[in-house]
Amino acid sequence: MFNGKYNVIAVIVLTVGLVSAQACTVSIGELALWSGGSIGAGKDVTITGVSASKSAINLDKGTNADSIYTMGSIWLGNDVTVSGDATANGTISKSKSAVVTGSSNSYADFSLPTLDLLSKPATGTINIYAASNSSKSLSPGEYSEWTFGNGTTVNLSSGSYNLSSFWAGTGSVVNIDTTSGDVVLNVAGNFSVGSGVKFVSSGSGTLYVNVYNSDAWLDNNANIRGNIRVYGGGLSTGTSVNLTGSIYATGDIYLGNYSDVTYAATTSSIPEPSTLVIFAAAGMVFIARRRGATNTSTAE
Repeated sequence: MFNGKYNVIAVIVLTVGLVSAQACTVSIGELALWSGGSIGAGKDVTITGVSASKSAINLDKGTNADSIYTMGSIWLGNDVTVSGDATANGTISKSKSAVVTGSSNSYADFSLPTLDLLSKPATGTINIYAASNSSKSLSPGEYSEWTFGNGTTVNLSSGSYNLSSFWAGTGSVVNIDTTSGDVVLNVAGNFSVGSGVKFVSSGSGTLYVNVYNSDAWLDNNANIRGNIRVYGGGLSTGTSVNLTGSIYATGDIYLGNYSDVTYAATTSSIPEPSTLVIFAAAGMVFIARRRGATNTSTAE
């Protein structure tokens, strides 16, 4: 198992002061995206759920998003729709065809504490390899590298899997059986999946992917239902990626063209050691000081 001490932040609500006197409170569990860097979206991306970033939010042509919050600036491209509020500590720039249905508040002056950079070593020594078009069933435990060839079928049951890296080749299917509880992947290094990789869940539990010390990459048409947490790196996707759950990263988050992120609430508990990891991620508070929010600026 991963070892180490944690500084757990107990506050798990996010408060944003808007133009009205009444503040809006959003719990950490209601965020679809959270980034310690910037959030970027390519063309025709759909984000269903609240997004928040420390650096900036940039949404390209035709993207649809719910409420967005950033300590940096916001840029909205042609035909972007924000179905909610747009709040930034910096400027809000948008094309004439971009629409914000709620309030637009620049220079809002709220704060976002830094997400802890948690670093974990892998303790396992067993490398797992499966050739293309083969099948592999694994039990919870300690591992080193996981490498699956193209078209591999991987079967995982409830419990925690601690490993040093994860790669699934094009067209692979990862079956997640949560009948007896959550499935937790603690990856102490790179987490990457090839084009068309699908994570197929069954049961009432949840998939948690915790990535440490590295980045995460999801190639074109990947499909994952679960919660992804990237500590010490960012998350990027190719085109037409479908994510259901929530994504937090200490680095940047970028969603490729035509991708779709749909927030899904977590209903089950998180096994150790990721319980402390998620609570550390939950230590985020937006505090509005409202020294005079300004209206959205417009750029061609």
